[in-house]
Amino acid sequence: MFKTADALTPNGHLDKASQLNNLGDSLFRRFDQFGDLNDLNHAIWGFEAAVDLTPDGHPDKPSWLSALGCSLLRRFERVGDLNDLNQSELRFEAADALTPHGHPDKPAQLSNFGVSLLSRFERLGHLNDLNQSILKFEAAVDCTSDGHPNKVPLLNSLGNSLLNRFKQLGDLNDLNQSVLRKEAAVDLTPDGHPDKPAQLINFGLSLLSRFERLGHLDDLNQSVLRFEAAVDLTPDGHSEKHSWLNNLGISLLSRFKQLGDLNDLNQSVMRLEAAVALTPDGHPDKPSWLNNLGNALLSRFKQLGDLNDLNQSVMRLEAAVALTPDDHPDKPARLDILGNLLLSRFERLGDLNDLNQSVLRKEAAVDLTPDGYPNKPSWLNNLGVSLLRRFERLGDLNDLNQSVMRFEAAVVLAPDGHSERPFWLRNLGNSLRSRFDRLGNLHDLKQSILRDEAAVDLIPDGHPDKPSWLNVLGVSLLDRFEQLGDLNDLNQSVIRKEAAVALTPDDDWERHLRLDNLGGSLLSRFEQLGDLSDLNQSVMRFQAAVALTPDGHANKPSRLDNLGCSLLSRFQRLGDLNDLSQSILTCEAAVALSPDGHPHKPSLLTNLGNSLFVRFEQLGDLNDLSQSILSQEAAVALTPDGHPDKGGFLNNLGNSLLTRFHRFGDLNDLNQSSILSKEAAVALTPDGHPDKPSRLCNLGNSLLSRFEQFHDIEDSQQLLFCYTSAACSATGPASIRFTAAKSWAKHAELHEPSSVLHAYTIAIELLPELAWLGLSITDRHHHLMTAGQVVRNAASAAIAVNDYQKAVEWLEQGRSIIWGQLLSLRTPVDALRKNHPELANELVSLSTSLETASTQNNSVTSDAIGPQSLQSIAQQSHDLVLKRDHVLQQIRKLPGFKRFLLSKPISELSQAAKMGPVAIINVGEYRCDALILQPTLGDEVIHVPLHFTIHEAETLARSLASIVGTTGRSDRLTGYREGDRSSDEICSSILAELWVKIVQPVLNGIGITDLGRIWWCPTGPLAFLPIHAAGLYSEAQAFGSKLSDFLISSYTPSLTALIQGYHPQSESHTGLQLLAVTQPSAEGQSYIPGTQEELKSIKQYANGKVPILWLDNDMATIENVQKGMKESRWVHFACHGVQSTSPTESALLLAGSSRLTLSNIIKLSLPNADLAFLSACQTATGSQELQDESVHLTAGMLLVGYRGVIGTMWSIMDNDAPQVASDVYAHLLETSPPDPTRAAEGLHLAVQKLQKRKSFLHWVPFVHFGV
Repeated sequence: MFKTADALTPNGHLDKASQLNNLGDSLFRRFDQFGDLNDLNHAIWGFEAAVDLTPDGHPDKPSWLSALGCSLLRRFERVGDLNDLNQSELRFEAADALTPHGHPDKPAQLSNFGVSLLSRFERLGHLNDLNQSILKFEAAVDCTSDGHPNKVPLLNSLGNSLLNRFKQLGDLNDLNQSVLRKEAAVDLTPDGHPDKPAQLINFGLSLLSRFERLGHLDDLNQSVLRFEAAVDLTPDGHSEKHSWLNNLGISLLSRFKQLGDLNDLNQSVMRLEAAVALTPDGHPDKPSWLNNLGNALLSRFKQLGDLNDLNQSVMRLEAAVALTPDDHPDKPARLDILGNLLLSRFERLGDLNDLNQSVLRKEAAVDLTPDGYPNKPSWLNNLGVSLLRRFERLGDLNDLNQSVMRFEAAVVLAPDGHSERPFWLRNLGNSLRSRFDRLGNLHDLKQSILRDEAAVDLIPDGHPDKPSWLNVLGVSLLDRFEQLGDLNDLNQSVIRKEAAVALTPDDDWERHLRLDNLGGSLLSRFEQLGDLSDLNQSVMRFQAAVALTPDGHANKPSRLDNLGCSLLSRFQRLGDLNDLSQSILTCEAAVALSPDGHPHKPSLLTNLGNSLFVRFEQLGDLNDLSQSILSQEAAVALTPDGHPDKGGFLNNLGNSLLTRFHRFGDLNDLNQSSILSKEAAVALTPDGHPDKPSRLCNLGNSLLSRFEQFHDIEDSQQLLFCYTSAACSATGPASIRFTAAKSWAKHAELHEPSSVLHAYTIAIELLPELAWLGLSITDRHHHLMTAGQVVRNAASAAIAVNDYQKAVEWLEQGRSIIWGQLLSLRTPVDALRKNHPELANELVSLSTSLETASTQNNSVTSDAIGPQSLQSIAQQSHDLVLKRDHVLQQIRKLPGFKRFLLSKPISELSQAAKMGPVAIINVGEYRCDALILQPTLGDEVIHVPLHFTIHEAETLARSLASIVGTTGRSDRLTGYREGDRSSDEICSSILAELWVKIVQPVLNGIGITDLGRIWWCPTGPLAFLPIHAAGLYSEAQAFGSKLSDFLISSYTPSLTALIQGYHPQSESHTGLQLLAVTQPSAEGQSYIPGTQEELKSIKQYANGKVPILWLDNDMATIENVQKGMKESRWVHFACHGVQSTSPTESALLLAGSSRLTLSNIIKLSLPNADLAFLSACQTATGSQELQDESVHLTAGMLLVGYRGVIGTMWSIMDNDAPQVASDVYAHLLETSPPDPTRAAEGLHLAVQKLQKRKSFLHWVPFVHFGV
């Protein structure tokens, strides 16, 4: 009828538009009744024609635009064409614009507009559409009275949009407002109203969402009550009853998951089954109801284990997919859900057909989804998951490659900010990691780490998956370090794993796994850098992991094994036998708990063997050695060829067999086992592997043993190749490479002299790595204990080929290393700042931070600094070093800065002789030489061979120690008896030998003719001998028989320290002031009565010339003293001094029990300092273990800025100190202004006066260091 009317009405007739609109309305209603898409298309044509024929001012135009918008929106919902949705939104917008405020249709127009915006948000995810829809619904609600029949649906629409925005942004206010709006809709709907159930349902949905956000059980219970009420109020046959039953089933399932009440679960299944049963095939919601029923059945299967529930779950999802036409927009989602469920059934039952079907369903989901559809990345990701799982089951590389491709596509398509993006990045990282494990392509590992890092950065700290992701990222970083040896990867591995542990609750079942992994990275870093804090933290983490791992857990053996390895490492570092015993016990427990055939059993056996081997070396019990070899042989036998650990197991077995050869001399151990095992270990270890140098070094040791037996030249060549390769490796611990270089040089001295200098070059270059700047000073000292002799031997080798300049450079580079490092942190950067201020400022900032961090004592715990704080300090040091190295690399690329802060060449070192000759006395293992720099000879080095040996030096040092006391004595020589001839005779003999064998040859070499100055730079055991006092002291000796007849002597720990003292002081407003610290009565020490007399003498000469800041007794606190040092150019300490077995804890004793330790002193920076007088005992006494590091208070004073320091080599007499101080200050203050460089001359004169009246032990200990 309408079509006939339309055909008979001419264009332009006033009723034409109305008839077209009526035609569209009739067709739209018929579409609603029968679902014929052709009716909907014709309806839209009619509405469009009506609108086009209607002018803007026509009163019906807004309603016709709205009708057109509704039909376009319906077609979008049916067909999914985005253009229909956009056109719908435009029509609703036009209708709203043409409808004035107050018009009765205004709320409806606003509502329709809001609906289209909400639909577009649901399709495209643009947040602005959702925000605009809320604004439209709010406006519609505001202009609708409470009694209006549309008020309730408008409140519902507004509530739904607010709920959607909450799901996007997580703003709790939106969720609460949604609940309030829907509650209002319920309250406005009278009981008995046909819409009451619908309002209850909508209210229940918002309550359910709020429960899911906040976890308040009352919201969940209220949602169940609302859904139940809605269902009870709805008669059978109602068109929405199936939908409301579905909602009730979902809420009951949620409550079951919270409370575990099986009745809720059964009721959920019943309600969802009823929803499905009431929904006819072809109904658009039936697949969704089937999906929900499938989930409930799956939950019941997990609870009760009834396989029928699992199968029914799959059947329901399959039915959902079958009922959904291919062109339906939800078909891909249902295929994807079915694929996930099939994957779950595969995980439960292991049926490969389920896994294959999972892949097929997910492939179909992806294929049916057009690019640009919001959920396509999700479907791609889920397909990647199933493909990766099939690869793990079948090993088909194509599945792995396809999984990588699908994950990559998901990530590419995912918009920034998408909530699932971190998970897709994580899955991509997993698949790339799997491909690296399979193919060994480092590019895959690098890309995996990049994706994992991006995922971790995107996921918030509170997310439950974040700890797991951090842990896996840490594992991958450790793997990359083991492949490439990049220390930054190792540091980052520790950081990520620490974060994983910190974010894991104490009761989380995976905490023990993450603690164990963190312990592994800390132990690896200790093995690389030797930081004791890392080792202690590693032991603590492994102990915690063992404690948290229940007995019977599959990983308990590996947890015990890791703890055993860390305890063994700590024993090897600290020597505590309890650690070794505990290591063996835990390793034995690990082996006992590991079943035969377990893939980790060989590793557990070899680690037990290692601990037993170490105990044999320590205690000599042959049973330990035998058991060690048995364990290691079993480990090798159980490990298949091609296994990555086989090389390490062979290496360990070879070490034990070599030891047994050395013990019993069985050549079979040497030839058939040790050498073959180690050759296999090296052959099985790829180049670049961090363990390669260690295994090469061990093979070299075996070949050396065989060479010493048979003198086969081929063994000699092969062992040199092993040592050379190990030393020159770019990866592996510096300590191992240094040891290899040392062994190379030692063997080459006798058998391949042409390579000796190369070997020592490598060794010297490794010293900065051996004492890495990122370690605490205590740890650096530990690593340098064996370095001094190597450096001295290197210099001897250079001297042997007449390369005296190289010898000087090496001695400077290889001695006082830590002082040199600290000086480099304080180097002025004026030239750099002038040309490149940003880099200069960054370097200064990093150096200052690093100096503060690295002078912490990381190996000592206290109440003030807990283990975690110490670990943080250590980590900070590691990071700062890497950043500083990067800045230095940038600086050295700049013109004119190529050698910035690198070791100094002879052209710079020769400046040390600016004010007089400097004599370096090198005590090598095979020779002894003097290398002398002269002011007038430029870079030329005078060489004087000395007929003196290291054994003679050690004998003299022991003799001296026998009469002056051992390191650590803190009293002045109060017990020394005048006229003790035996002590004087010993001392006289020592000074005579030093004169004849060292000093006189040096003086002859430089041709001294007048009284001047000389600086001594002794090495090795000579550092403990008083070269400055060398001479023949019998009464019959004439002038010229002792050093002091010719020269004024000073010492310097290094040439750089002396050069530093020549630099003019920075401009400052700090005037000349002397800080005098007197402390006669330190806790636990004898009283020193002479300190007052000492200060009186100083005041006598300083009166009117130098102001004195005097800190006495209780005023001499660490805080006051350090403040005074910063304000004063000169300092004088009259107090007790102690030398500690821990060198940096040597100290000056102040008020009460406080100690101004060497570690305290070196933290200071005193650019205005000039002179320090340490009138205390043993202030220039070094460490026997660190002879070439000058670890004493006097050297520390030079480091912090004092140009000259007077100290003592051993304890002094109380009545000598005031006299020496008086004479020194009398000489210093003769001139105006006072000149601190006259201190050496003043001490020389003071000691000569004391020498005339006293025996050797009174005057010999006074020494001068610096300028």
